[in-house]
This record gives sequence, C-alpha cells and structure tokens, in this order.
Amino acid sequence: MKTPTLLLTLLPILAVAAPAQEGNVAVRAGRLLTPDGVIENGTLVIRGGVIEAVGGPDLEVPFDVLLHEFPEATVFCGFAEAHSSLGLDRANENVAVAPFLDVKDSIDPSSFYFEDELRGGTVAIGVIPGNSCVIGGRGRVLSPAGMTVEAMTLDDAMGMKMAIGPKRGWSRSAQLAELREATDRLDHALEALGRKLLDDGELRKDRERALEELEDEEDDGDRWDSLGGFVRYGPDFPGKALIAEEDLDDAQRGLVDILNGDERIWLWCPGPSDIYHGKSWAEEHELVENVVFVVRSGAWKAAEMIAETGRPVVLIDGPWHVETDPLTHEEVRTFAPLKFHEAGVAFALGSQKGRMGPDRLSWQAATCVREGVPPGVALASVTTVPARLWGLEDRVSRLAEGADGSFVVLSGDPLDFNSQVLEVWVRGDQVYDREGDERLQRLLEGKQE
Repeated sequence: MKTPTLLLTLLPILAVAAPAQEGNVAVRAGRLLTPDGVIENGTLVIRGGVIEAVGGPDLEVPFDVLLHEFPEATVFCGFAEAHSSLGLDRANENVAVAPFLDVKDSIDPSSFYFEDELRGGTVAIGVIPGNSCVIGGRGRVLSPAGMTVEAMTLDDAMGMKMAIGPKRGWSRSAQLAELREATDRLDHALEALGRKLLDDGELRKDRERALEELEDEEDDGDRWDSLGGFVRYGPDFPGKALIAEEDLDDAQRGLVDILNGDERIWLWCPGPSDIYHGKSWAEEHELVENVVFVVRSGAWKAAEMIAETGRPVVLIDGPWHVETDPLTHEEVRTFAPLKFHEAGVAFALGSQKGRMGPDRLSWQAATCVREGVPPGVALASVTTVPARLWGLEDRVSRLAEGADGSFVVLSGDPLDFNSQVLEVWVRGDQVYDREGDERLQRLLEGKQE
C-alpha cells in the first residue's frame, strides 16, 4: 500500500511542530539577572534541565527549543530557603539522639508548604529535622515541585542537624550533658569493639585475606563496607584500624560520620551563650569548618565570636531582636542581619511562616535593604549564600552555563516586595503559573470554583 502524497507532504511539518522535549526551553526577558550583572533583553537557553547558554537578544535559539518571551518581566535565579523543617509529617522524632534519621522518610510532597513556596518564587529548600533534638538526623535539598521525594531532590547530602539550644522542657545543662554522653558512649563502644576484633584472630586473618583479594576482584559497591579504617577521628586505640562500617549500627554510623568530619553540621545555637558552647564543642572535635550556625536574632550579640570562626549563620524566626531596657523599660529593637554584616559574618535568611509579608524571603531581603544592608548582600542571603552553604554554588542560584535551569519570572525587581511571581521553572520545566493558580485567584479576585 502506497503512502498518500498528502501525508508524505505533512510529515516534515509535523516533525518540526512537535512539542519540545521536557527540560528544553529558551527564555527572553526584558531584564535577565546573572552573576555578571543585568542583561537587557537577555536570553536564556536550557537543554536537558541545564543552562546551555546565556546572552543578549542576539543569542541564537536552537530550532528544537521553544522560546518564551517576557518583554516586560525580570528573570532571575529564584529564591533559596537555606534551612526549613516544614513539609515534613513531623519536624522531630521523640528520640533526642537520632543520627540514623533521614528527612527522606518524612517529607510529604503533597504538603501545601511546597505549593506556597512556589507561589513565593522559591526554587530550592534545605529541609532538615527541627531544632527540638540533640542530634536530629540528615537533611536534603529539594525543589518544591515534584510528585515524589526523588523527583524533588536536588541533593541528598545537606548535612546533619545538631542542637546546642535546649529541647522544649530541657535545661541547657541537660542538653549539653546528653551531647557529651552520646559521644562518650560511642567512644566506649568503639574501644570495646576494637578489643573484640583484635581478640578474634580468625576475623583479622579473614580481613587481611579480603584486602588481598580486593586487588584482583571487581568492586561490587558493597565490599568496601567491610574494610577497616572507618573510624578516623580521635586518638588511636587498639583495634581501631579494624573497625568497618558494617560493624556499627545505624546510630553509631551516623555519629562516626559527624565526628569523622564527613557531614556538614547545622548547629542550632539560638542565643549568644549557645554560640559560645557550640563554638567550644566544634573546636574540641576539630569540626569548626563543618559548622553552619542556625540562630535566632538575639545571637547578634555574639556576632564577633561567630566572625572569629569564619563560619556563616542562618537566621530564622525573623530579623528583629526586641528586648526591654532594664532601666528605662523602653523597647529596644536591633536589626540582626545588619549586625552580622557589619561583623563580617555571612548570613542566610529564613522565612517566617504564618504571616503575610514576613513569610516571604523577598520581604526579608527587602527589609534588609531598608535597614542599611547593601542590596547585593541582601539578595545573596536568599540566593547564593544558601547555595554555598549546601555546597551547590555551581548548580543552584545562578543563571550561568552549566547551572540548573531553574528560574523565576517576576513582574519587577526581586527586592521590590510589590513584584509578583508570574512563573516558576525548575530544571527547564514550568512548575508554577500565576494565572493558573486557582487558590490565589479565588483569594485575590474572588473567583469561584
């Protein structure tokens, strides 16, 4: 049977008109905010979810990539939430020392929290167990879009949560005592295990034979768990070099990962005294370079101490510290981000949920500018600083070649709180459209279902 002439004629046209592949898109906007500055009538080309090219209006758009034009809008990398314990079925478990936990098991992709973050122009969130713990478990960096945790995950190695500030109902001394006891119990268990492995001559011989066989055998991905030398921190003790990862339970492995220096530590230190204790603990264990201080606004009083460590902070629960003068009984308000900036401390801002205005990272950053923080520093606190804290500075919060193709289309400047989020794209796919946001339209315009 011969193919009709008309069909043969239409086939090339249909091929050209076929939908672009997912993750492939080009955008041309009135203003494009890049790490090198503003590009007027800038063009962004994304292929396979990764930015392929950034340029001006003359940048060539490949024939198989669909071009979207926003001549009156601003395109920028989107906001990044450095630290959050929302979007989980519960922020903390009841166990105080739980380094075996992973937020992967608790994230609820259907949570309205993620929908609301998209509505606010957020493209990356560091989700980690809450502060009501001693050692709380491992976090991960997510995009707020996706049907599964795997689809949302940008990186599963955000780090571990630890708390110097006391759990609810605990005293600070009880909190610190539990932290010391956790490491002491681990040390004693490891020393006992080392002695046991030394006493077991046959096991030692088996390990030596295994090491020899490994030179000739192909790695299957699991064999390395049985090799000794897993414990690297602290002084040597008999049998230490024989301890393998598989010899330990989940809680012990998590603690060893922390003390080995293999984990980024998100250290909850809400107040100035907590900063002192957290700094002392990190110095004792030679882990200062791994610490990110998670603080409340009152920690500005320890800004100089934090600056000595060279470590950044994540400021949650709002930028203002309010206290009453004990002599005049007048309210004294201090803007913590400005104090951190003046002390030379890099800071990231966390949003406040539950209130209009302060529950937006754009509001937080805009307030910083109003209170004297340079605009570039303010914008970095909700974009590039969180990316750096996660170790994703080459992928997240930058419109540059090789970075993730995630961006936000705004009606104006990202530091103008009146700017509206028009669209959000994550890795080359549109995940939010203001015109299609039915909940928002019903709220603002009174539209009925």
